[in-house]
Formats: sequence, C-alpha cells, structure tokens
Amino acid sequence: MKKNESTPAVQDFKFSCEVEVRFRDLDAMGHVNNAVYFTFFEIARTGYMQALGHYSDKDDLFDLYPFILLDVQCRYLSAAVLSERLVVHLRTVRIGNKSYQFEYLITAKADNRPVGVGRSTQVYYSYQQQKTLPIPDAFRQCIEKLEARSFDL
Repeated sequence: MKKNESTPAVQDFKFSCEVEVRFRDLDAMGHVNNAVYFTFFEIARTGYMQALGHYSDKDDLFDLYPFILLDVQCRYLSAAVLSERLVVHLRTVRIGNKSYQFEYLITAKADNRPVGVGRSTQVYYSYQQQKTLPIPDAFRQCIEKLEARSFDL
C-alpha cells in the first residue's frame, strides 16, 4: 500500500468474513501481533475462494486454491485487542493474464474503525504441473460475478 492511498470504503467490498481476536493472536503489549494480520488475510482469501464456487465441486485442495502467493503487504491503522470481533473485507482489484490482486480492509465490528489495510498478489498455479498457468476464463468469470463488475486485461 502506498502511504498516500486513502482507506477504502467498506461498501466497496462484496465479500467479508468475521474473525475473533484470540489470546494466541496477542503480543507482549496486549494487542494483535503484526504477523497475525496476514493470517486474517489468509482466512479471508480462503472464504473468498469458497464463495467463488468455481472449484467447490472438487475435493482436491490444490483445485480449490489454484494459486501461489506472490506478495502480501499490510498497513496497520489501529490496535485490535483480545476478544474483539473484526471484519475482514476482501475484493479483487486487478486480474491479469496469470495473476490477480486482492485488496483487504479490516474493521472493528463494534465501532467500524479501520484496523488495517493490505494487498496481495496471487499467481494462478497448477500444483500437479508445478507451473504457472494463464487464468482460465471460467475463473475470471466467477470473480467478475462475485465482484459484480468486469476486469480488463
């Protein structure tokens, strides 16, 4: 995330999931450890992929999550504490030939304050073939349906 970027609006996200801050998520200062935010992003990515439904008819984990994570970044906006319920919002912001980018917004459920924002880039990947692949049209269409918009290459 660039420093001068504004915090995205909750209403711009079509997908979200809730997480509760657990004791194990805390650092010595009593707030969520910085590394745990990446776990919150992962929980949202998992839910988002399930919401797409494209691969949900297959039992193979590699077919359910056909990507490798290229990069992920986070900007921390406010502290989250024990037992706080957070909402992790996720949206696709770009789809390329072989990769796509997610944007995240974490808010506190109780007061809607922004807790963190982030981005990640996923590369479409075949674990069976051990190589990157072009994003299939059907996968792109599932994302466009969930996001209710089209993505140009």
